[in-house]
Amino acid sequence: MLSIGEFSRICKVSTKTLRYYDEIGLIKPSKQLETMLFINRLKQYNFSLEEIRTIIISEQIPNEKLCLELYKKKKEFEKQIQVYSQITERLNEDISVLKQGKSIMS
Repeated sequence: MLSIGEFSRICKVSTKTLRYYDEIGLIKPSKQLETMLFINRLKQYNFSLEEIRTIIISEQIPNEKLCLELYKKKKEFEKQIQVYSQITERLNEDISVLKQGKSIMS
């Protein structure tokens, strides 16, 4: 088994983070590398630690639970993309109005 320092370097997380994950029940020593890589993957998708914990401890069939949660996260991102797209469109309109020397509030 790896030392906590070696493990933290491999996973690119601090030893403090690893200890915290152990404290809240995210990492089990026997599967720590696989679990840490899984946690890092889900964090890349902006899952909270509580969401990750729920996925890890779920009694549902793991792939079904994970698929469902990934689908929900994808929907959240799609909604955010739509909102940001609308904001970007409005910003472009305001920039165009300002370039014409007009007020964006008129």
